[in-house]
Amino acid sequence: MDSTAADFGLRSAGLESSLREAATRSLAGVEGAKAMMRTCDASQRCKAWIRRCADAAFIRPIVLPGILFFFAAITSAAESGALLWDTGKHSAKSLSPEAVAKRDGWKELTGENAAITGDVCMANDYLTLAFRKGARGGEWYYRLGEAMVKGPTLVPMGAGGDKAKKLDVFKVIDTTATNALLEVTATSEAGKKMIARFSLKKGKPFVETQPGEGTERMLVEARSQHAVMPDPFSGDLVVSAQETVANELRFPGDYVVAQLADHGNAIVLCAWRSPEQAVKVTLAGEGEKRVITGTEVTCKKDRRMGVWVGVLAAPGIWHQKKIGDLNAVKDVKLDWQIPYLALWRADYRRERGWIDSWKVIIKKPNGEWEGFGISPKKGGTVWHARRGTFAYPTHMEGESVFLRNPVYEGNPPIKNNPNGLAVIYPFQRIGKSPENVYGVMDMLTEALEDMPEFTLAEEWQVKRPAWDRYPGVCYTTGEVEKIFDDNKERQKKKEIVERFRKMNLFCITVRTRIEEFMNWQKKTREFCAKWKTDKQQIATLADELAGQIAEMDKVYENRKLAERTPAAANALTGQIEAFVGSDDPKRVEKVKELGRATRTIGGNQDSAIGYMRMVAKETRQQAGYRMMTAKDDAAFDFANEIRRRTLEVLRTSMNVEGGFTD
Repeated sequence: MDSTAADFGLRSAGLESSLREAATRSLAGVEGAKAMMRTCDASQRCKAWIRRCADAAFIRPIVLPGILFFFAAITSAAESGALLWDTGKHSAKSLSPEAVAKRDGWKELTGENAAITGDVCMANDYLTLAFRKGARGGEWYYRLGEAMVKGPTLVPMGAGGDKAKKLDVFKVIDTTATNALLEVTATSEAGKKMIARFSLKKGKPFVETQPGEGTERMLVEARSQHAVMPDPFSGDLVVSAQETVANELRFPGDYVVAQLADHGNAIVLCAWRSPEQAVKVTLAGEGEKRVITGTEVTCKKDRRMGVWVGVLAAPGIWHQKKIGDLNAVKDVKLDWQIPYLALWRADYRRERGWIDSWKVIIKKPNGEWEGFGISPKKGGTVWHARRGTFAYPTHMEGESVFLRNPVYEGNPPIKNNPNGLAVIYPFQRIGKSPENVYGVMDMLTEALEDMPEFTLAEEWQVKRPAWDRYPGVCYTTGEVEKIFDDNKERQKKKEIVERFRKMNLFCITVRTRIEEFMNWQKKTREFCAKWKTDKQQIATLADELAGQIAEMDKVYENRKLAERTPAAANALTGQIEAFVGSDDPKRVEKVKELGRATRTIGGNQDSAIGYMRMVAKETRQQAGYRMMTAKDDAAFDFANEIRRRTLEVLRTSMNVEGGFTD
């Protein structure tokens, strides 16, 4: 057991000793386990290790019950206690992490309008949010292993960017065993009154903020290296501080921004419920000292449009690797391990600035893959309609992660930027994830789950249409050619006819999907032309995005789809069927020639649909980056509308077009 504990990074001798004792005392009482808990701080990493032991059955059954018993006890102990605390005195300086961890002299606040003598802290097993009189906002502390670490500051903002200058009054609105609600009154830099409410739930790593009088935004001050807006449809939007010149970026309103902070150990999240809420990310500094400084999100009191703030923390919860250090022909094992099991996401920067977002798939000990919708071959290669066959760029084996810089033989111009970074972060939990850990999407989902109209869990995933169920051209013609090779076409005539019937339906469904893209690009280019006429100041941007969309027209022409039609494929398969029962000595050769002609039609359709999807994805990303640097509202609104329109074709995907591969 000692070696297993060491493998999972449990370096505390006291903790290992307690675990050993728990394992050998599987019949011990709850109080005994809690007593052990008092001698060591059970970190999230420890809990993750215990849960993984259970999932992977690393421990013999006779020992496992004691471990699971101890896990239940430490979870219960960690979550016990009040959610609101009175420090007993006011502090002129930020509290030290050590003082926050010890809580010396603090007393529990219970009941509505509880009397307060000092500063107020909201706390659960994930975080402490300290409100000090005279401070600018709530000061966040998060758990990292056995330590508390000072994190972001939550600062209310008013009209015109007027920030809170000092907190004045704290009022307990409600406190129960599972939820606490605190109202904070502040004075702004302009001398105006500002009110905001903060709500904390037991066992959740986030706080809900709601605006009151004078509060129109919430500023989350946090220094970070990257800001990521996750997007399952087109690839994430990623801003890296040292690659960004502007000091302010207006983000799309797509529900969540993740700041990757603390040199790999923390992710600061801001989530909101409506795309109507305006989002801004700020930056400062120069050279290696340049950082992202915070995220601002607008609020609306009358519509409960607040902001949810959370911190996900674990040693190495995110990681970055220079793409130029990766290899094109073999995997590079990172000097980093995942802190817990989840679906991780790797964002690669391409040469033209776009991001390819890849799932970190799992290679099992038996060589099989858990691909999360991706089906790699044994060697880890996949096929993509636009990229061809290539080695999938990222996977994990156990706790180790491997990356490579792939070459796309099907489309060599697609290249990653060797000077860019591949950034990895936890996207969401999976079935075997530890119970008390989160991915970015998990926090977003839980934060907004009590919203009456909330359907993000359904809306934020690419769906495969029900009619996408027929076999492809290459597979079908290949199987029929084998039948002719074996001279079994007579006895398998019905099978051949049925195979071609289904394959021809596949050709029709692909062409139907292609026409969806073509109709979309036509309507969207018309939209661009109208905006260009109505608002001359966005003419250059309209031409840029319309030109990008027009790539779909080019691929339609280059693939000669006007003549390579499903009807043409049907005619060719009819000729193949005519050779069933034929005595033509060259029938096999002719069948293969007809098969190649059929595959030419199918291959060009498949390639076209993959290309068109990628054009739509790149357009969505480009519009997002143009929103960030828009010089006026007209440019911002135009790019925002283009970005929204791309979802008309990106929400669904046939398997062949690649919507589930990246």
